[in-house]
Amino acid sequence: MTAPLRIGVFGAAGISAKALLQPALDTDGVEVSVIAARDRSRAQAQADDFGIANVVDTYDDVLASDVDAIYNPLPINLHHEWTIKALRAGKHVLCEKPFASNAGEAAEMIAVGEETGLVLMEAFHWRYHPLADRIGEIMASGALGDVKRIDATFNVEIPPENRVRQAYELSGGALMDLGCYPVQWARFASGEQPEVVSSTMAQGEANVDITTDIDVRYPNLGATGHLQTAMHPGAQFEAWLEVEGANGLLRVENPLAPHSGHSVALTVDGQTSKETVEGRTTYHHQLEAFRDAVVDGAPFPTGGADSIETMEFIDASYTAAGLTPRGT
Repeated sequence: MTAPLRIGVFGAAGISAKALLQPALDTDGVEVSVIAARDRSRAQAQADDFGIANVVDTYDDVLASDVDAIYNPLPINLHHEWTIKALRAGKHVLCEKPFASNAGEAAEMIAVGEETGLVLMEAFHWRYHPLADRIGEIMASGALGDVKRIDATFNVEIPPENRVRQAYELSGGALMDLGCYPVQWARFASGEQPEVVSSTMAQGEANVDITTDIDVRYPNLGATGHLQTAMHPGAQFEAWLEVEGANGLLRVENPLAPHSGHSVALTVDGQTSKETVEGRTTYHHQLEAFRDAVVDGAPFPTGGADSIETMEFIDASYTAAGLTPRGT
């Protein structure tokens, strides 16, 4: 492909600006060329702000346009339907996290991606920053010794009136919207799928968690841990990953968005070193990886079995807490 990778956008979601539209302005080989939203004026506003040439009326019009790929930041309950439609229309897809409402939907989406031979990437942007590779290097080095615990937290206030994140019918909930990150951090650091030991959730609206605490076990490591997330009124921002080993401790502050400030503190045998990892925004790195996957067939880590396993863990956590998994 010598021309830029042409991307169409479903909806005018707030995340789109920092996740795609801004990075596309200074990323080689990509171009956002068409957008549609239920409220055309919102699509037009984003088009005006970011130089998108075409505003169309419907998502089907986006699929009918001359684009190579689709960015899908729609409410979670629409990821399954519109990602599959895009794949069936011959478009590669970058789908926002969490991938689907539940593991069954995720498996169906992955199956269509494999059937069509198109790229289907989940937009867990943190995984594409060089910080993630550094975490992986530390874990692989064995410096911590036998791993004993892996804990992770992500908290941020989300107003109750934010229906996309707070409504069960839209697949909302703290674990879906925020907690999917600690789940991913723990899965990445451990190199395995943790088991849910217990899950406790406080509800806002019926069946919608606003705080979630999950005790986990890592069966291969023989380790335990705790994953926590909260979006209740007054919740203070926290985002961190902590790994305790027989020889020391790894503490990563803000693995979510390291371009906004982060730290890596490694304590081994009583000696602590601190570092940061250079990089562009997580979203720039993600867009470059998506481009390279489409254009060059480069491998990428967020999609396929990884997406299904993340949703399986989330489903199991809701079930253990006595809440119904989303989309069921």
